[in-house]
Amino acid sequence: MRPGEHPSENPDDHPEDHPGQQPAAMPSIYFEDIEPGAKVLSEPYRVPQDEMLAFARRWNPLPHHIDARAAAASPFGGLTAPGLYTLAVKQVLADRIPQAVIASMGYDEVRFPTPVRPGDELTLELLWVEKRESRSRPDRGIVKLRFTLRNQAGETVLSHLDTILVRRRGPVAD
Repeated sequence: MRPGEHPSENPDDHPEDHPGQQPAAMPSIYFEDIEPGAKVLSEPYRVPQDEMLAFARRWNPLPHHIDARAAAASPFGGLTAPGLYTLAVKQVLADRIPQAVIASMGYDEVRFPTPVRPGDELTLELLWVEKRESRSRPDRGIVKLRFTLRNQAGETVLSHLDTILVRRRGPVAD
């Protein structure tokens, strides 16, 4: 990237090369904007082998995550990402979707039906499931959503429900 050039202006630059960098500012999604049944899609993320291996070596050093030879002989037939790495990629993609989230209240139904492999291109789908106003705090609402992370073949590699606290747009009358 040349000095003064924004990452999106360089066609050879990819957001996945900068996982901690936020994209250009977009309006946040507040409680009032959420419509159950509506979906939001992320930009794709290509899984770098070196990143996946470094994570696995540090946090989940099982042979099928860190050793290509052992992984080839395993039931998986090759290297696979740890589930926690897959959740971390999901979170990076979710954080790129501008939401007025205060906090997550917990995950349910976490599933990893298909392994993630080096070089996979992952895309996140966020489906708003339901919402309700907070009974105790009028400045926020409670929202349930389903995250589905899919690879380039459209196979689901991660799905889970999340219940989150979301800010309301402005002052709320009592």
